[in-house]
Amino acid sequence: MTPAKTPPAEAACRLLGLDSTGMRLLHLRANAVFHLPAAEAVLRLRYAPGNTTVAARLHTAVTVTRWLAQQGFPTITPLAVDQPAGIDGWLATAWYHVPQMAGRAASPEELATIIRTLHTMSLPPIALPRLQPLGSLRADLHAMDPASAPVDPGQAVWLVRRCDYLEQALPALMAELDHGLLHGDAHTGNLFGAPGRWRLGDWDSVSHGPLLQDAIPTLIGHRRFDRPRTRWIGFCRAYGLDPEVETAPVTHLLAEARELRSLASYIRAADHTAIHSELQRRLDSLMNNEPCTWHFI
Repeated sequence: MTPAKTPPAEAACRLLGLDSTGMRLLHLRANAVFHLPAAEAVLRLRYAPGNTTVAARLHTAVTVTRWLAQQGFPTITPLAVDQPAGIDGWLATAWYHVPQMAGRAASPEELATIIRTLHTMSLPPIALPRLQPLGSLRADLHAMDPASAPVDPGQAVWLVRRCDYLEQALPALMAELDHGLLHGDAHTGNLFGAPGRWRLGDWDSVSHGPLLQDAIPTLIGHRRFDRPRTRWIGFCRAYGLDPEVETAPVTHLLAEARELRSLASYIRAADHTAIHSELQRRLDSLMNNEPCTWHFI
């Protein structure tokens, strides 16, 4: 990363009153995520200078998860500190750490059961943002420095045109679907803990919208990440969804929007060689409409 984008983790810990002893980086892409063993916490940092939309979303995530925990829903919970906190263009949030049990990752069926519970809940006592299927992609494209942009002008034009198309086509189709409280990024990698005690984390995309959206990440698993379709079928059966919804036009467009929005975090962190290579792999496969196995970097 460039010096301006180096996560100020130590400073954020001081600001939030957290002990940074033994701090370890867990993940770096859309967010910089650190484990703070001395504080039994996880620190999340998002670079968003002047971005009031991101700040509002993080505030919503903190508020909603506190409310969900009070309702008995199995969620990761925020520390009882004043957050999100801003520092040097970064927004920091802090969460209670949930130890991962070695052995077995969460299954699609376990994810579906938790998501189905979420979808039966009433709306929280806070105004939720409307689902934005394309996330921050358009804003990230506009924010690129032309001198060092990770996508070339032709790629940028294609992306803007696809955004235009999806934003025009999706609203009418989504209006026919059941709506409610959405996690917004529901995949098994966001379940933490152990079988029977899973907790759902990463609520940055919590919103109000079509419930089908929370099934889309599992669908993308076999479309783009070479996972067996049986995982999609298992998710659908546990949730109570017909797996053949995969062929519906609205599902296809929501999946394409999900694929496109996944590019945003890679655009923001494309100064890392491996991330830039994966960004190009994904873009090439989308622009040429070719099957291609994507990778998490």
